[in-house]
Amino acid sequence: MKIKFAAALVAAATAVSLTPSAASAEPLPSNCRAGIGYNAAYSWANCTGGAGYVRAIATCSNGSYTVKSYGSWQWVGTQSEAHCAWGYATAVAASYDIKAY
Repeated sequence: MKIKFAAALVAAATAVSLTPSAASAEPLPSNCRAGIGYNAAYSWANCTGGAGYVRAIATCSNGSYTVKSYGSWQWVGTQSEAHCAWGYATAVAASYDIKAY
């Protein structure tokens, strides 16, 4: 009896683990753009479609080295800005991250 019960538990556990889970259907931001701002002191990013958040990323240079600077997460439809810190004052590239709600 114990063996049949244990076999039934293993079969049930296997059936549960093989059942696919429902995928999250959260929309992602779309129509996103990024660019370098005034005097190359910062980068900006925004998205105009979808839903979620966008964050600007600036690659900042001191002429010899580069570092990344990250803006704050902003809702779709608003702009995020990543400002270069003193010592690495020139934005040489702009990009962005996105995430769902």
